[in-house]
Amino acid sequence: MKGKPTPDVPVCVIGCGPIGLAVSLLLSRHGVSVLLVERRGELNTHPRSRFVDTNTMELMREFGVEKMVEDSGLGPDWTACNRWSVDLATTPFAELESPTFLSVPGPDSPCLPVMTVQDEVEKALMTRVIDDPSISLHFDTEVVELTQTDADTALILRDARTDERRTVTAAYTLGADGPGSTTRAVIGTALESSPQPIHMQDVIFHADLSPYVGDRKGALLYTQPFEGVLVFQPLDGLRRWRCQVSIGQPDPISEEAIRARILASLGTSDDVGLDIVSMRMWQPTPGATTHFNHGRIFLVGDAAHVSVPTGGLGNNAGFSGARNLAWKLAYVLRGLAPASILDTYEEEHKPLALERIEYGVVTTTVMGRMMLGYRAGEDVGEHIEGAKRYADYDYLLRGYELSSELIAPNLEPAPELENPARDFRPLVRNGWRAPHIWVDDAEAESVLDWYGNGYVLLVGPDCDAESWEVAVAALPDGAPIEVRRLPAERPIAPYEADGVVLVRPDAVIAQHLSHASGTADLSAITPYLPTMAR
Repeated sequence: MKGKPTPDVPVCVIGCGPIGLAVSLLLSRHGVSVLLVERRGELNTHPRSRFVDTNTMELMREFGVEKMVEDSGLGPDWTACNRWSVDLATTPFAELESPTFLSVPGPDSPCLPVMTVQDEVEKALMTRVIDDPSISLHFDTEVVELTQTDADTALILRDARTDERRTVTAAYTLGADGPGSTTRAVIGTALESSPQPIHMQDVIFHADLSPYVGDRKGALLYTQPFEGVLVFQPLDGLRRWRCQVSIGQPDPISEEAIRARILASLGTSDDVGLDIVSMRMWQPTPGATTHFNHGRIFLVGDAAHVSVPTGGLGNNAGFSGARNLAWKLAYVLRGLAPASILDTYEEEHKPLALERIEYGVVTTTVMGRMMLGYRAGEDVGEHIEGAKRYADYDYLLRGYELSSELIAPNLEPAPELENPARDFRPLVRNGWRAPHIWVDDAEAESVLDWYGNGYVLLVGPDCDAESWEVAVAALPDGAPIEVRRLPAERPIAPYEADGVVLVRPDAVIAQHLSHASGTADLSAITPYLPTMAR
């Protein structure tokens, strides 16, 4: 009796934006081949996202492109503050520190956050994709039909250059096709969004604005001359700029009108040369889909959830979701885990995405009240205080707590914080990202560099590492788990000298044990290994 036909590829990824590139690289790292298709003929020529948070930079480090992304970003002279003024030549009425954006090294990560533009991130990721034999990349390739059965998914692909069509089967398909995703409809879901009453014309241009910015640099420079709000965003700190122009209507205004609006916001009568490269319209539509997958088709990034641009929360949430899903999908494809673990992708990731969506909307509202109040001549001190949340939210980004059957329940309550979005401190806590510590005297290797492939069992220096290794080696079916001993000669806080920590491939803590210096006992560990019989 013949068996079922094998799919042509294990995974097809639709969309070659930053999330599509990242999830393809993650799958490849886990030994899964990928067909990556993109309907455009090239990478994004009008970049949208602009902030790469610390967690995402740790992923860039994992890919080996951390330095490339870091070198493309703005320095701390640009990222220390956000500023609000009538025009660029006017003294700001609000100058707020932006510690979450500040591009300086910190003690809690081997990486620093980077204020860089989306196309630079895509270029860096592409250097890895094109050299990866497990990833087959096809531009000018449109998915004209996507269907699925219990056994696989089927895609009809059209070559936009020749109109030739072919059918490809994939065990799983991931829609990374952005906010306008067509994959959503295939799985019977829709974006449950709340369109904001804002219409922005996005402009990429080249100009020397240094005479008008002066020493008032900022990651975001808000201006509000009489015609409405304009947000200046430095892209390279030299001549490349992005400006978001509020136009109050869904249809774009002319390039001549845009040019006049930008010049008015400089606060000068100079004849400033503006080389406008491209323009796009957009309206904030924050929301998430009713479900992130159906059967063998999954949504990642903006296809699953869309944030307002405020704070750069959307793209970074997309990277978190890609990291959450990729290893689980790889484990299923490699026969290391049951398909049921894929249900934990939405269970774990959707609450994170919704929290960030809400934070962005509230921040935008507070900031809008501040600008409207200033224009009306009101005392905006209270609103300025509230607007500090714009770029001071490390706990939201780095202190999130995932929950599912793959993660042991926490026995202790969550930490109480004065400001739940701002006051991050690294903890060894189930569902959290594992904290960074340096494991060598040169401070070149982080404990985070140990993660990314299989599970890692961290044992403190007071534990009998050899007995834990023996216990792990006795696990059935060669479970992909490695024992690593934390250094005895270096500070390891917040890890405990007599503690044991089970860390997933996505660097999330699945279980931790205190006072584990005696005989190795895996009974509290194995229930959270998906490779074991569940």
